[in-house]
Order: sequence, then C-alpha cells, then structure tokens
Amino acid sequence: MADMRTHPTLGIELEIPVVDLGSGASFDARELFPRLYEARRRRGEAVTPVLASGSLIGVAGPLVVSSVDNGFNNLESAIGIVGGPDRPGSNLNDLACLVQRELSELAATLGELGAGIANLSEHPSTPISESFYRAMRAPKPIYDYWRGARGWRHEVGMDAKAQNGPTTGVEAAHAVEALNLALLAAPALIAIFANSPFEAGEPTGFKENRLQIWTRMFAEPNFAGDRTTHRPPVRPFEDLAHYVRWMFEGNRAMQALPLSNNSYKGFGELARMDGDPALLTFLRAPSWAGRRLRDGAVVEVTPSLRDLESLQFSQFLDARIRFRFDTEPGVDAFFEALDAGRMEELFADHCQSLYIEGRAAGANFPDAELCDHDDPLVPASVVMAPSALQKGLQANPGSLRRLSDLLPWRDLRLAREEAIRHGLSGRAGPLSLARFARAVLEEAEAGLAPSERWMLAYVRHVLDTGRNGADRAIDAFERGTGHRAARLDDLVQARTMRLVPPVPFPQRDRAPESAGLARSA
Repeated sequence: MADMRTHPTLGIELEIPVVDLGSGASFDARELFPRLYEARRRRGEAVTPVLASGSLIGVAGPLVVSSVDNGFNNLESAIGIVGGPDRPGSNLNDLACLVQRELSELAATLGELGAGIANLSEHPSTPISESFYRAMRAPKPIYDYWRGARGWRHEVGMDAKAQNGPTTGVEAAHAVEALNLALLAAPALIAIFANSPFEAGEPTGFKENRLQIWTRMFAEPNFAGDRTTHRPPVRPFEDLAHYVRWMFEGNRAMQALPLSNNSYKGFGELARMDGDPALLTFLRAPSWAGRRLRDGAVVEVTPSLRDLESLQFSQFLDARIRFRFDTEPGVDAFFEALDAGRMEELFADHCQSLYIEGRAAGANFPDAELCDHDDPLVPASVVMAPSALQKGLQANPGSLRRLSDLLPWRDLRLAREEAIRHGLSGRAGPLSLARFARAVLEEAEAGLAPSERWMLAYVRHVLDTGRNGADRAIDAFERGTGHRAARLDDLVQARTMRLVPPVPFPQRDRAPESAGLARSA
C-alpha cells in the first residue's frame, strides 16, 4: 500500500523575478493579472480574482495561484497539490507539467507587456530607495507591522530576491526527521542553486547574496528573539514539541494575529496583542486584548489552535514544517500533548495536510545558454530540480543519518555560510561542499521513482562543471565590455528566459485532478 514517504503530496511555490525586456530594469508587473484572469476565464477555467483594496493582484484556480510575493517585481506562483498516497500514479511529473504550463503562460503574457522572467535569484542592479520600496511593495498590511512594531528592514528584499520552494508531504511521525534532513541538506542546495552574485549594481563577494536578507532584515529588531529564528538551532530538533517550543516560547514575541479568515500575508485585518506575548503564553489565556492594525480599535481575542496554524510561518530557516488542521484540537489537549511529548499523535489525529516547505534553493530558470546545452534534460529540469532533491531525500530511509556522517550538525552553520559566500567552492572543515552536494544528489536519486530522475539533470550538470548560476553570471559579467552598469544590463538580457522546455516524460496527457493548493509562506 502506498504511504506518504514513498508517495508524498507535492507542490511548489515559485518566486519569479520580472525584468523589462528593453532596459533590463526590474519591472512592475501588476498589469499582468487582469490579462491572466481574462485569458483563463475565456478558457473556461474556474478562477477567482485575488483583490487588494479593489485592485486585482492575483488569479486563483484549483491547482495554481498566480500572484505576487513581496513586490510587483517578484511574482509568486503556488502550484499543486498533486500526488499523495491516495493517488500513487501521480508524481513529480504531474507537478512538472503544471509548472511548465504556468511558466509558459507567464512568459507569454509578460512578453505582451514588454517584460520577461530573469534567471537570477536577485535583480543585480536595483537600488532600493524608500520611494522605490513604497511604489513596488505588495499591499500587505503585515509589512508595515514588521517595519514598525518589530523593527525589521523589510525593504532589503525588494530587489526581487527569489527562491524556489518545494513542498513535500510528510507523516506527523516523520515530520521532524524530514525537517532536520532539509536543514542539513540546505548548504548543498544553496551551493547548487546559488544565483545572486550582484546587488545594487555591484559585485557582492557572495554567490548567493539573496540569503544575506535575513541577517540584514533582522539586524536591529525590537524583540531579541527575532535575531535567532533565522539561524539553525545548535542541535537538531528532537520532536514536534521541541520545534514548537523553539518557535513560540520564551522571548519569541508573537506575530500580529490574522482576524476572521485572513492569513498573515493576506489583505484583511490583523491585530497586535497587548504586551506582545509569546504565542504559548497567549494560548494559555482565556482571552487577550489587542488592537487592530488598521485603525487601532480594541479587540478581544479568544485564543485557539487556529492561531497556532495562522502563525506557523514564524521562523525563517531554510525549511519549515507546514500544516493545516482538519479538526481543530482544543487548547487543553494541545498543552497536554506538548507537555507529554505527544505532539506527533495530536497532529496525526487532527491535520488535514502536513508537509515540508523548502526555502534554501535560489530561483533558477532555463536561460538561452542552458537551452543550448547538448542534453535537453538540463534546461528542462532546472526549475524542478529542488523538488526532486527534496522528495528523493525524504523518500530514502536513512539519508539523514548518512548525510550526518559527512556533515555533523555542529558544522551546519559554517557550511551554510560557506555555501552563501563560496558556493560549491566552500568548505566545512575537511568537507568540500561540492562533495557534500554530490552525496545529497546520490541520496535523492535513490529515493525517486525512475520516471522522476530526469529532474536531477541540472544538478548533475552543475556538479560536473563546477559552475552554478552565480558562477556563470560572474563569468559573463567579467567577459563583458563597457562600464559596469552596461555589463549588468547585458547580463540580465542574456539571462532572460526565452523558452520553457517541454516536460520530457509527462505522467499523463491530462491535468492532475485538484487536491487543493500547496501554499507556503
């Protein structure tokens, strides 16, 4: 019988940098969404407009939500879910077909606007002024709260810092093991998919400058706990109780709470609780007063486990455990399970969905150089490769233990910093990241179905050549002529996606049936 380890639910959240085809500058793509909505409606698709202050800023369908991430120069497509134990014939090839269709439509529609998708995980020459930030930022109330109440420098991400975020289903009993595995493998994914060596028109000295975002965003927070929730813990998570306490106890001031049916990055009402308690402190109270962010109106909130569900995003590591309750546990039952170390049982009983959200891989897309490669699987696999690595690792029993033998957890922070700065040339003590990445590839390949292994072609290409997207970008920049700004503009033009390769081995010739949306924060 199929289980979640061998046949997990599968989704992906793609962040997509958009550039002007004429100038190479970062592009405001808000005019994309009316065109997408009308085109999909004309095709008879069941679509719903995503609105903010009366403006259309996204299009939601049964398997794809096309919207924005933090700004209108950085699109976000949430795609899935496919697969799962109930659909053992559905796998990553189904997801690949949806991704190919989404990117093809986005590229074509953006082209009508004179824009395109850049194969970079950060725009290389966008200076971030306050006026640029205000004009480009998505209209999400949480961002004002982050900058004001929490002291976060949210603006540092407004140059289209973009990730490729696979989501892979997991059973509650294996969730923490899968999280630890994703965190341990993260230096390899950072090194393989590093694609952001420039910022604001200058070389940065980092292969994946994108991931400097967290250190800079949380440089001077108003709450001390915010400095720690983007750094891997000093030891692996022991169980779900350990994970929940690490994220929501002690000096971890809770985030603004979504009201009604809003989400934390939605466009509805949010409220800040008086005194900014830790979430676990808040949940133990019969009620808690706060103020609505929009107008300061006093609200009285009765804590429930839906608040835990709403604030599960409250850490910024390279992976998260994500979940959605089917039946909501009671607060007393939650604390009994937390104190007894039985959170896995509670989640198994109450969760409708549970999955790992990967956050380590930088955005990569098939540019002209990749599409000219002799092996067509290299460009075809570039977007799906992080999903293939994450699924393969989770599906391969013992991979965490074997990779831990190569990279002990005590060296994880060093390995991660080396990957951000040096990519595949980095080292963690005697271990080269190129060797570790090869081990991650081998472990993942063993966990994939034979029909899915083509999605590792780009990874193998990077490791065989020793050149990731950042290395190719640096080489192109150094070969260029003219002043620095002109060379960066040429780089953006050369790295704009012109073609979305077809899926070489589609699982079926029809779209997968809807099983809900794979969303991540």
